[in-house]
Amino acid sequence: MSKTILIPTDFTVKSLNLAKIALQKALDNNERITLILVHGYWMSSSISDLLFYSKSKLLDKLETPDFKASCKLLLGRYEGIIEKMSIDIFSGTNQNAFENYLEANNVQGIYLSKNYKFKLKSSNSFDLTPYFIKSKLNVTEVNWEAVPSISQESGQDELAALFFNHGQVAH
Repeated sequence: MSKTILIPTDFTVKSLNLAKIALQKALDNNERITLILVHGYWMSSSISDLLFYSKSKLLDKLETPDFKASCKLLLGRYEGIIEKMSIDIFSGTNQNAFENYLEANNVQGIYLSKNYKFKLKSSNSFDLTPYFIKSKLNVTEVNWEAVPSISQESGQDELAALFFNHGQVAH
């Protein structure tokens, strides 16, 4: 049976550390999981903006090439336990909307970082942490200081850091 996990993302490679940790835990527990990487984004109230809104175009605008490459690496590395991995936008305005989102997507758990401050990708982006904390679901708070920060300048270094723990390749 598959378990659905919600993970916040700011479309950086570092934000995928939560996904890696959730996948490693699922691997250790011999579980299959569905991952939903979600980003908070305020929708415009302009009718013309809403008429031409496309979630896929918005995601293409927000995702970086390094983020996409890292997602592919995660899919390849954890192929046996990932039932499905999707990237989504949450644009609700209150806790009830968030709870409805969780129910509609059959989410059973949330991973949240204790020490990583998400970077808002655009002026319409918002932090989902308050919604996560108030959620009725089990929130797993993770401290990922164990993952070394090699360099902020090179996306390739961030990719390498995603798969190395304490100088060893993560399983």
